[in-house]
Amino acid sequence: MKIMKYTLSGILAVASLFTANSVAEAVTYTVKAGDTLSEIAQEQNTTVEKIMELNKLQDANFITIGQILELDEQQVAKVGEASQSANVQTPSAQAAVTYEAPAVAPTSYAGGVVLANGNTAGETGRYAAARMAELTGVPAATWEHIIARESNGNPNVANASGASGLFQTMPGWGATATVEDQIAAAQRAYNAQGLSAWGY
Repeated sequence: MKIMKYTLSGILAVASLFTANSVAEAVTYTVKAGDTLSEIAQEQNTTVEKIMELNKLQDANFITIGQILELDEQQVAKVGEASQSANVQTPSAQAAVTYEAPAVAPTSYAGGVVLANGNTAGETGRYAAARMAELTGVPAATWEHIIARESNGNPNVANASGASGLFQTMPGWGATATVEDQIAAAQRAYNAQGLSAWGY
């Protein structure tokens, strides 16, 4: 009975050691000033493409300070001593991928609006926002905020309710096949309902 007790204890100890030292879990990373996706990917033993896929990022060159990125599920190893880690070989991120745009503060990017969740109007959205400012007298920053919130700057996005385009206008306001169509539809919605058409 004594031998059996020691054997069982040994099995439990080994199982406990394995569980503590190698656990598969989802890992996140909080973006710091000056970070780039390529550096984060290399540091975290994953790829830029995987980070973009997991976080639904549209622009690999744009991340914001404080943004929390979900990383690939990976084996997290606890290494007790530096001498143990010295011989550990880890695969590096794909060498061909280099994105060097550093993280920016979440208040603006090149004069544009950035929401707390990282959404922006994007370059196309900024153009549309400037045109809407000309047509309505409402500041471009307000239109950028609407575009960032409604579509994250994607002119091709549509939802199940039928809303589509940068401004997520309904079919009744007109076609959204082109960006110019989307601006015209947004102008019609604004002329009829003001900013309340977008819940303002």
